[in-house]
Amino acid sequence: MVAVAFSQPVFNAMRVPYITAEEAHTLLRTELERFVALVETLEPDDWRQPTACTAWTVRDMVAHQAGGYASGTSYKEMIRQYSVRPKRGQLPEDAVNALQLREREAKSPAELVAELRQVGPIAAAKWAFQFRLARSVAIPHAVGGVLSLRHLMWVIHSRDTWMHRLDICRATQRAFQQTREHDGRIVALVMRDLGFRLPKQLGDRSVIFDLTGIAGGVWQVGSDKPAATIQMDVLDFNILASGRFDYAAGRARATLSGDVTLAELALRKTLVLY
Repeated sequence: MVAVAFSQPVFNAMRVPYITAEEAHTLLRTELERFVALVETLEPDDWRQPTACTAWTVRDMVAHQAGGYASGTSYKEMIRQYSVRPKRGQLPEDAVNALQLREREAKSPAELVAELRQVGPIAAAKWAFQFRLARSVAIPHAVGGVLSLRHLMWVIHSRDTWMHRLDICRATQRAFQQTREHDGRIVALVMRDLGFRLPKQLGDRSVIFDLTGIAGGVWQVGSDKPAATIQMDVLDFNILASGRFDYAAGRARATLSGDVTLAELALRKTLVLY
């Protein structure tokens, strides 16, 4: 057992309450507003900066977001985008992302922001409250496992925008706006997903993730036998969990205690869909 005093209560990641349609809409709208507010502050040089998504500049990232929200404006547009055929060896979502960028190559930054402002609120409302026929459809995913479209619409879309907002802040040296209510809930839902994916790697033991910062918290992942603790900054943790940090970069930013071998295994296996 790990005997550590934590500054916050320890929550079982699998018991994080799932989201409702109303809350999904609130998270989507809040995150969209914060994302747009951020990109409206960017200077011309900022749009050309490379990001943690190494194939993309800041501009590419904003174009992807505009295209992603456009996909939520109607069934027709959703089907059109997601019917694009991947190239050999390409993941389906990468093919969709490439289409989104290709179709916005000629748009200026101002036009991309205007598109986001136009399509974003429509998509947020439709993802949360409409598209009922699609919600129960499940699709296999290399990271997310078997993924319901409801989870994609209610959880992953706001998480994706949140993560790309962090990417842009890191790329342009901007402060990342956070509140415990909004950003903390997005992180809690990340931990919920990890709580359902990671335990099979841990056997009959568990790891406690002590994530520091405004959006952080303390979560137990695995069985009722805590054997190790991983302490990390909450934003660094999400960069790791999204695959932007490799294991070495994540390990360098983490403080491990208890069964260090188990904690290192948990870090290696920490990967969640964003």
